[in-house]
Amino acid sequence: MDPFEQRAADAWRKAIGESEAFQKEGEQWKIRLGLVTGQKGILLDLEGGGCRSATALSSEETVARADAVFSASEETWRALIEGRENMVGAVMGGKVQLPKGDLLSLASHAGAAKALLDAARKTGGLSGSA
Repeated sequence: MDPFEQRAADAWRKAIGESEAFQKEGEQWKIRLGLVTGQKGILLDLEGGGCRSATALSSEETVARADAVFSASEETWRALIEGRENMVGAVMGGKVQLPKGDLLSLASHAGAAKALLDAARKTGGLSGSA
């Protein structure tokens, strides 16, 4: 399965909804978060510890509709989801860029971001292994 297709986004949305860690860590997070690679993207509508929707879009539309966007290669996304890379290190090392949004405001949600990646790992979310 293409890791940035709607079927993968749906599986990830479900896993986020079932994640006790995200329910706790993401409770105060209200954001339309975009993840992009190449010409593809996923837009996550996150609020109150849940994921209201996860939509596969073009990277251009993802950036336009998101409040904040992380951009990386598919290999970097896979490494993040599989736990071979951590988000803070990937951002600081330039493997993940933030073409839209404020890094300082996102930093306070690092625990929620980790819970998102953990949820993806459990179902194959963006890793392409589902």
